[in-house]
Amino acid sequence: MKKNTLLFLLMAALVLPLVGGEKIEVNQDVEVYALTPNIWRHVTYREMEGFGRVAANGLIIVYLDRAVMIDTPWTPEQTSVLLDWVNEHLKARVTEVVVSHSHADRLGGLPEVHRRGIRSIGLDKTRELALAAGAEPPKKVFSSLARIKAGRRPLELFYPGPGHAADNIVVWIADEQVLFGGCLVKAADATTLGNTAEADLAAWPAALANLKSTYPAALVIVPGHGVPGGWELIDHTLALLKKSPTDFI
Repeated sequence: MKKNTLLFLLMAALVLPLVGGEKIEVNQDVEVYALTPNIWRHVTYREMEGFGRVAANGLIIVYLDRAVMIDTPWTPEQTSVLLDWVNEHLKARVTEVVVSHSHADRLGGLPEVHRRGIRSIGLDKTRELALAAGAEPPKKVFSSLARIKAGRRPLELFYPGPGHAADNIVVWIADEQVLFGGCLVKAADATTLGNTAEADLAAWPAALANLKSTYPAALVIVPGHGVPGGWELIDHTLALLKKSPTDFI
């Protein structure tokens, strides 16, 4: 067995058991799960007419006393609760928030983020779409690729092309080999593509192929909704794209 392959398998054995993580209930609408010792998945809920209680994923990436949040909860109130939890329980301060696209489950908490003086960043298209919808947009923008840091931990923000939305980006955490695929990627138990109202169904497979070729070292992939997994999530999303899409979330 090649050395690189053995290393990959050993790292997978360490990381994958944490993927489900034990639930920490912050309140009835905000939960957190340990994804790795340094990365937490936040899950927040919103009642949506016709669909019931919908959960959305984001990440908190910690380095010592600094943290970066990937996507806000649905609302400023939920975002305030989550930011306080990070301060109190992780002993870290969120210094920057990354917005993965312009929907409410990604940037609905930006008013609270900005009220606290926390920086925000997103795709230039995300800012454009948020402003057009009357939502608060990220303040800093990039066009295709950006690199930021959570403390000293490097993060890569990448636009693989349109899919779920015209502006969906992903976040690569190289030292943990974790890829936040957001709503471009569907969870293993998803039976539909979700909300396709602003999707580009024709371009979506190419965006997934771009994702796969750009980050082949990913051990864990986090979808926008549902439980994280591995590359089977990409294959499952491609299989759903071959079926007739149905709006759901």
